[in-house]
This record gives sequence, C-alpha cells and structure tokens, in this order.
Amino acid sequence: MKRLGAAVVGLWGAAVMGLAGCAPTAMGPMVMRLGPGAPDRNILQLGMRSGPRLSAPIAGTQPDLGTGGRFQGNESSFSTQQWGMAFDGALTVPLSERLHLHTGVQGEMFLPVPLPAYGVYAGASYYVGSRHLGLAPALSLRGATDFGLMTSRGGPGSLFGAEVSCAFTMQPEKNVSIGLVPFASWHTVSSVGQNAQALYYGGVVAARISWGGLNDLELSGGFGRAKVGKGVSWNVPIMGARGGR
Repeated sequence: MKRLGAAVVGLWGAAVMGLAGCAPTAMGPMVMRLGPGAPDRNILQLGMRSGPRLSAPIAGTQPDLGTGGRFQGNESSFSTQQWGMAFDGALTVPLSERLHLHTGVQGEMFLPVPLPAYGVYAGASYYVGSRHLGLAPALSLRGATDFGLMTSRGGPGSLFGAEVSCAFTMQPEKNVSIGLVPFASWHTVSSVGQNAQALYYGGVVAARISWGGLNDLELSGGFGRAKVGKGVSWNVPIMGARGGR
C-alpha cells in the first residue's frame, strides 16, 4: 500500500509539473451585488467562476506551437487554452447601508488545485432602490499573472484592468434575490513580450438564496464577448457558483 500510495503521489506530481498551470482567467462580472445586502456584517463567499484567458490570442499565435496549443476562437469556446474556471474567494464589507467594499482573490482550477495564475480584485458598489427592487452600480480593479510560465495553458499571461457593472435586482421574498448584471471591462494584457488592449463585456443572470445550512448561495450564468487587440474577438460562456456565510 505504501508503494502504491507513493506511486500515485509521484504520478500526480509529475502531471502537475508537466502541465505547470494556467494563464489567468478574467472572471466577470467581478462584483455582483444582488440586492441591498447586509449592512451590519461582512460576507465571505467561496466558489468557482469562469471567464476568458485574455492572453490566449497572443500566446496562441506563436509560430512554433502545435495544433492543440493554437488559439481557436469561436470554433472551440470551451477550449481550456482560451476559457477557464477559477477558484474565487470574495469578501464584502459594508461601509453603510448603500456603500459596500468588495475584495477578492482567484486561483486557477487545475487538477484540481489552484496553481498559477493567481489574481486579486477590489472595488465598491452603491445600492439605489428599495428593499425589494433596485440597482447597484459597481467599479472594480483587477490584476492577475501566471508569473511568466511558458507552459501554462493559454499563456504565459498577465493582465491589469478595470470593470464597470450594474446589477438590476429584485427580492421577491425573504432570503431570495435575483438579478441581471451587465458589465464591461478594459485590460492591458502582456504575453510573450507583447502588450495588447483587451475589451471584455457581457451579462449574466444571477440568483442568491439562503436555504437551510446554505447561506448566500449564489448561482450565475450568461455570455460575454472578448476582444484583444484590433481584430481578434470570440464568444465566452459564463457560469459560476459561490457559497457564503
């Protein structure tokens, strides 16, 4: 049994070292404030969300790449070279009933532990409306990198940028919030010695419920579109799930 365990650990370690992680995922929207929120307590959420690897069009057009490593655009929307699922940890801190601060960290889902890339984001939202119906515009900043790993999927890549979003929400009953959240973000992307400007925009339908032992369970899904440089653009499926307390 010891030999078998050592062999399994060795094979797993070799796989991790051989694949060496992923380029950063540009999760969006970064901030989703579904309703007025809790003015008297912090909310910590953990989960997973998807988004594009904005470095993929740059890294995936290098002349020495094989077919599997090339950027494929809309021909393969779920290719992990250009689309990723990231672990997401978010903290919401209320400054008042209307103004909340949001911070978060991300790590790429990989085998299935968070390996480079890593990222952080921070922003603020302001709620306008009643307890049952309102909107919450938000502004946030993000930075993420895979530390230049040449073997990362969709990379190497680093990004820094800003996002604006606005959640249109309603609370039909206690502990239930649903909303539509359009967003747009602008990033500077660096990969293989090149820099490019990236635009990522779209929208999600999201719901947050508290039920039984599940507090602030949040589900979201939608579509986005990413554009890097002057001409490369592709569609991005968006999905996510987070639980909180």
